[in-house]
Amino acid sequence: MVLGVAVADSALADATRDAGERHAATAAAKRVVAADSSLTNRTNVLDGSAIDALTVGELHSEAPVLDGRSVRVTLDDRTVVSDGTPAGGTTVRRIVLVERTQTVTIRPEFTSGNRVTLPRRTRRVDLELNPPENVSVSTVRADDRTVLHTAAERGLVGEYTVSVSRRETVRLDFVANGSLSEGDVAVTMYPRTTTKALLRVTVDA
Repeated sequence: MVLGVAVADSALADATRDAGERHAATAAAKRVVAADSSLTNRTNVLDGSAIDALTVGELHSEAPVLDGRSVRVTLDDRTVVSDGTPAGGTTVRRIVLVERTQTVTIRPEFTSGNRVTLPRRTRRVDLELNPPENVSVSTVRADDRTVLHTAAERGLVGEYTVSVSRRETVRLDFVANGSLSEGDVAVTMYPRTTTKALLRVTVDA
């Protein structure tokens, strides 16, 4: 009878531990991909830079349910962060998107007038204007919207940052009193790319 009670107690303890692992793993995975998580740009879309830099402390801050447990977070076949040495345990899997921001700089040749269509969609554009002394740029338009303007005789010279629509391909028009050439303007954009990945959160008691 004592042996039977011991076996029953052991089974109950294992079941309780497994339930705790499942709860912690599920809650942590849900928290990592939440819209208000510091690791996402929106629900289920991980910020690539944030997930690459994730530390054990930040993971526990996002998901306190992991405190006191061994945990490992992987993205596809890469371990992102590990605390302790999970041996077995419970793993929760989620299909996610990983979004990364690129930096792309172009120097328009202006072979068809003082305009350029951006090759990628972006939320903002950094402009570096360095026209020759005999050319003055008074206005810059993004599609039909004026984003920069000056009445100064020398015109727009130097570095500027403007916001543009990420929902469509943008054309920049440079209103000037002469023709621009390659090297007069540098345009830096920040397009985002997304890739599908498998997120795994493994928790061991």
